[in-house]
Amino acid sequence: MDMKLIKTFAINLKKRPDRRKHIMQEFKLKSEFDFSLAEAVEHKNGAIGLWKTIRNIVANESCSSLEYIIISEDDHEFTTPYNKEALFRAIEEAKEKNADVLMGGVSWFSDAVQVSSNLFWVDQFTGTQFVVVYKKFFDKIINTHFNQGDTADRKIAELTVNKFMMYPFISIQKEFGYSDATTKNNVDGYVTQIFDKTSEKLVHLVKVGSFYNLKF
Repeated sequence: MDMKLIKTFAINLKKRPDRRKHIMQEFKLKSEFDFSLAEAVEHKNGAIGLWKTIRNIVANESCSSLEYIIISEDDHEFTTPYNKEALFRAIEEAKEKNADVLMGGVSWFSDAVQVSSNLFWVDQFTGTQFVVVYKKFFDKIINTHFNQGDTADRKIAELTVNKFMMYPFISIQKEFGYSDATTKNNVDGYVTQIFDKTSEKLVHLVKVGSFYNLKF
């Protein structure tokens, strides 16, 4: 498998040095990523600022020859199961399945279907802390109107049916005790709890598939 460096952008507000330090440490020893910080657009509505930042990143890369990029938020944290070979396999497999986006982990989902041993198709979801965005989806992001009350994750889910997530999760969100984009994440311990519950749901789905002898 050809393992080229993956162009990776980590979104960070200039006023959040604690998060900046964390995300730089997460990627410090990961040589598979061509990592750079992307200064977040500051907006009184954090969700709008996040979407504007995502759109700026995608617009800047739209003329490149890259097949995909990774957009990370500064609270992303690699899980123990992470390894670069699994990531590259998932990226290629999702590409073969016509993916527009591939999530490294989500905090919630509505419906999901296992499509391979390490990949789930997903419908509605929340959590954009680590997302592979394929080039064919760039224009959709650039040209979409983002309304008051929208969130980046729900907007992405709304824009495409070609959404996948990795299993087991390679990415979760680190608890900082506050969120600039999602107010309910300000409750201490809430983020960890919802990721744990969501991971457990996927474990149960995998067990069901195993019980019925599903083969991938």
